[in-house]
Amino acid sequence: MIKAIIFDLGGVIVNVDKTEQYKKFSADSNKPFSFIKDYLDTSYLKESFEKGRLNTAQFYSEISRELNLKMNFKNFKKEWCNIFALNKNVEKLIINLKRNFKLILLSNTDKLHFKYLKNKYKIINAFDAYVLSYEVGYRKPNLLIFSDALKKAKTLPFNCIYIDDTPAFVCVAKLIGVKAFQYKNFNKLIYDLKNIGVFP
Repeated sequence: MIKAIIFDLGGVIVNVDKTEQYKKFSADSNKPFSFIKDYLDTSYLKESFEKGRLNTAQFYSEISRELNLKMNFKNFKKEWCNIFALNKNVEKLIINLKRNFKLILLSNTDKLHFKYLKNKYKIINAFDAYVLSYEVGYRKPNLLIFSDALKKAKTLPFNCIYIDDTPAFVCVAKLIGVKAFQYKNFNKLIYDLKNIGVFP
């Protein structure tokens, strides 16, 4: 019997598009768009920030130095966070599911992004519990972060559903007994939920 539903954040509840961020950083640093994209997609600084190993000031200082960014912190924060758009269909689904299920948010995220999203989108505050990489100190696909989510759910793995857009993370959740589905589009999500007896 399903008792808890665990949601990923980026790519599920909010869509993520970093194109404008890369353009702004490229213009500010005089470095090519492709360099900025490649750097940020693989940056050890970003990973460290998401694991809570760097505070916000340290992250801003280090990434500004690495990329030769000249923008002040206020403008950096704006560009760093202005990459999200709410998935309104999923928002409505979460509101419906909250009536009957415990809801957990499990995300690889950083302090700037999460604070921004909580302030901008009320639905983020609808969850019963949060497992955030920058707070717990590790990121998906580390099994420990999934274990933390199950502890917050306070039920057995087979009583939980996990929804994530990243196939590798879905696989890890399945390995520990959670009923996990890859989010590709809203219609597929509804199909997957109905297929196991969960109706929005």
